[in-house]
Amino acid sequence: MTSIIETIKAKVDVAEEISLVVALHKSGKTLKGLCPFHNERTPSFYVFPETQTWRCFGCNEGGDVFSFVQKQQGLEFRETLEYLAQKAGVALEEQESHNAEASRETSAAKERLRQLNEDALLWFHHMLLRSREAEEARAYIQSRGISADTVITFGLGYAPDQWDGLSRYLLSRGYSERELVVGGLAREREMGSSDRSGRESGEGNTENGIYDYFRNRIIFPIRDIRGRVIGFGGRALGDGKPKYLNSPQTLLFEKNTVLYALDMARDAIKQARQVVIVEGYVDAIIAHQYGTRQTVACIGSAITEKHIQQLKKMTKQVTLALDPDAAGSAATEHGIQEALKGFDRTVVPVPLPAGAADRQWPREGRKGGNNVREQKGSYAGKQQARGIIRLEEQVDAEINVLQLPLGEDPDEFIRRDHAAWLYAVGHPLPLVDYFFVVKTADLDIREPVGKTEAAKRLLPVIGMISDRIKRDAYIRKLARLIAIDERSLYAELQHTLREQRATSVTATFSAPLDKRNADSGKGFGKEQAGSVLGAPPIGEQGHPSSGQKREARTNGLVDAQRHGTSGILDRGEANRLKWEDYLIGLLLQNPGLSPYVYGIIDDGDFAGTDTRELYHILYSVYQQRASSPHFNPLISMCLPRYGTRSIGRANA
Repeated sequence: MTSIIETIKAKVDVAEEISLVVALHKSGKTLKGLCPFHNERTPSFYVFPETQTWRCFGCNEGGDVFSFVQKQQGLEFRETLEYLAQKAGVALEEQESHNAEASRETSAAKERLRQLNEDALLWFHHMLLRSREAEEARAYIQSRGISADTVITFGLGYAPDQWDGLSRYLLSRGYSERELVVGGLAREREMGSSDRSGRESGEGNTENGIYDYFRNRIIFPIRDIRGRVIGFGGRALGDGKPKYLNSPQTLLFEKNTVLYALDMARDAIKQARQVVIVEGYVDAIIAHQYGTRQTVACIGSAITEKHIQQLKKMTKQVTLALDPDAAGSAATEHGIQEALKGFDRTVVPVPLPAGAADRQWPREGRKGGNNVREQKGSYAGKQQARGIIRLEEQVDAEINVLQLPLGEDPDEFIRRDHAAWLYAVGHPLPLVDYFFVVKTADLDIREPVGKTEAAKRLLPVIGMISDRIKRDAYIRKLARLIAIDERSLYAELQHTLREQRATSVTATFSAPLDKRNADSGKGFGKEQAGSVLGAPPIGEQGHPSSGQKREARTNGLVDAQRHGTSGILDRGEANRLKWEDYLIGLLLQNPGLSPYVYGIIDDGDFAGTDTRELYHILYSVYQQRASSPHFNPLISMCLPRYGTRSIGRANA
């Protein structure tokens, strides 16, 4: 894998690739321009041709050609690899000889299917614009406020009320019946049975053994993030059922991973640092037509974790603008849960006040000298711990809700009062405020039972807020809402926090960081911080048992004395890639360190493309709680895709 990456880097110039989307100007030996990842007036984005790297000193992003394409186009690493390999003229199949034939066949089948979809799109679009049969479709589109320019921009089309109009056209273009069926544009006839319209012996009695999948519908082409047609959505005209019909799953199309209009919204999402998620095709189209181009629609109205995985590469602010009916409210609740689950989590250090150690840790064993702070003559005794902190996890995103007027879909709201829509997009309801509304909607908060239930539902939500000022503000809001004394709510909140703290991590910092390495850039800098993190495992109720405390002291403090805080590698080691390899091997052999390392280092700290991608996978698996205690499934997943170079050298 490393040889492939290096071969591609040698053939694809980073400056040439970046210049496709950024206007670069000569500045000494470097090139500079406006950063494509954040708004700025003065250029702080630099490309270094000599090292084939780039960096923005405004948003602190940087890397090589792989990281730029991956971030700018919102692609997965494999997609980036395929894109750059094609540009460089490097055949990946040759590097994967054991699967070369299967890879070539799959690649050819996907390319053929893309061409099939493009030909189908042209036919649908032509039918909408030119066909007499499309008069009703054109009238419907006009009634929804969609302009002629928007029809062309989104490539809208029409599937006539014909049994096999599209099929006959595509067959005449040289495609086979099998290709149309596999591509989701046609279905095979069941011989001997009549269709529900009674056309088997009439109009539909043709020589073809297939019939069109979409009939008498407005057609919405569905594209991938690179703008290639991968499927279609059809809205029935008249009383056709179902009202909305999407392409079946194919080699290219999987409904729960695709967001409609993401290809057109991608750049706007990055610029606005916000994505607005609506429910329907027309909602997204009208939002774009009226200027809210950071809008996408979830196909089938269900937001999935795979959707969030795509969006989090572009923004950390998700605004849900789903329909205000019962189904929309349920979809909003589901979307919130998926967003909370799909976004990364940051580990925030929360300092505990003096004396907190005695409250955080059980007092047993102090007389026997088992307490770290009382070990006479030990490393811990000679160098007193500087303090105790608690590492709290919080979602690294801002999730909020755009409240729509009752009875109005987003497209209706936009067309009726565009200014109000823009204000709502700029001032969405924070998630906690949204929960204040929905979790008390069915309660009579004038009655004691309603007050108790409101506090029971909302205090856990308030307890999730790490900002203490915000937390206090919401406590006051709840106290006013249910007319209860704040002190009573604070007492109940502390009980809630103690329960939540059972899942947090407590860590002791026992040695100062080596600022020489951190400041000079030798090694990681950040892993120096990780090396002095002596964090015990968590027992029941968030407290370590006596055995766990002894193990933590041995691992976190005594080992630091034996090996130095940097572990096996020399602190002065300047080979950054060697440090990265070592860290990957460390995580694979010691998965228990994962929560502490991930709280300090992110994949943007890696210089190596392969180690950065490996670390990203390790982090993703950790987030999804998909690995076993010994990481065996993880290793089996990594080795086929990325080879053994990094892992083998890291463990050496």
